[in-house]
Amino acid sequence: MEKVDRIIKDTLAILCENNGSHVSFDERLAGHSTMFIGGSVSAWYVPATPEELRETVVLLHDAGVRTFVIGNGSNVLMPDGHMDAVAINLASEYFTHKKFDGCEVSVGAGEKLAPFISLCCARGLSGLEGLVGIPGTIGGALVMNAGYKSAISNCLVRVKFIDDKGNIRNLEKRGISFGYRRSSFNKEDIIIEAVFGLKEMPLSELREKMQGFFLEKLRSQPLDQKTLGCIFKNPKNSKYKSAELIEKAGMKDAGCGGAVISQKHANFIVNSGNASAKEVKTLIREVRDKVRTDFSIDLVPEIEVL
Repeated sequence: MEKVDRIIKDTLAILCENNGSHVSFDERLAGHSTMFIGGSVSAWYVPATPEELRETVVLLHDAGVRTFVIGNGSNVLMPDGHMDAVAINLASEYFTHKKFDGCEVSVGAGEKLAPFISLCCARGLSGLEGLVGIPGTIGGALVMNAGYKSAISNCLVRVKFIDDKGNIRNLEKRGISFGYRRSSFNKEDIIIEAVFGLKEMPLSELREKMQGFFLEKLRSQPLDQKTLGCIFKNPKNSKYKSAELIEKAGMKDAGCGGAVISQKHANFIVNSGNASAKEVKTLIREVRDKVRTDFSIDLVPEIEVL
């Protein structure tokens, strides 16, 4: 029996009607993925406020319903089939707000990185420009501590989030553990807002710096193709990065159906046509097996597989 049954759907519909939020049912996931892969999910829920979100999450968890937060779909491999779950998307006005106070800025977790970084740059505020070209959201970037040259956590002051017990909490940066492509947030935690401390920089200098970062990525990464970003973290115990190991293992020409290794950057898998999640997972497994056999290194996925 599906957990997201008619009673749950009716309850969600009423909650959204009362709060001015949004829910749709049997939502296609491929349209919410930067790789354009995915089947369907029982409900796609866009809350209007943190209080509503907290109440809804507690209700769903008490009913045994699986929930997961999905931002821009840039670092998550969706399954091919149907997911009996509620996908939470923080795309409403509250969760995409921006407020500037000198060099300090608060921003909703659902805000996309690209427009936010552009806005900071236009105000001459430096610190996050290394994230240019990453097609994610603030919340997702914090959970995985995204970065290029420097990590997003370097500028973090504090976050507001809903913990795994349904409490809305504020946490200073010192209370969070960050590392290479990781943070100490639990899977059940839902980041709802972040505050960053940025630094003033002359506008022309900042624009030049950001453009330089973007051109570096454009030259070396398939930013114009259907991907999930880097598939593997760079290993700690190797002088080579993941892309170099994949190439040295002779896997740059590898593919499985519509899923192929990018010719521009071997740590990217491209959806060249109608790739399925199964094909992507098969290719990931083949790459990991070959690198493990050739170099005794176990590549760790950077993406999340649902």
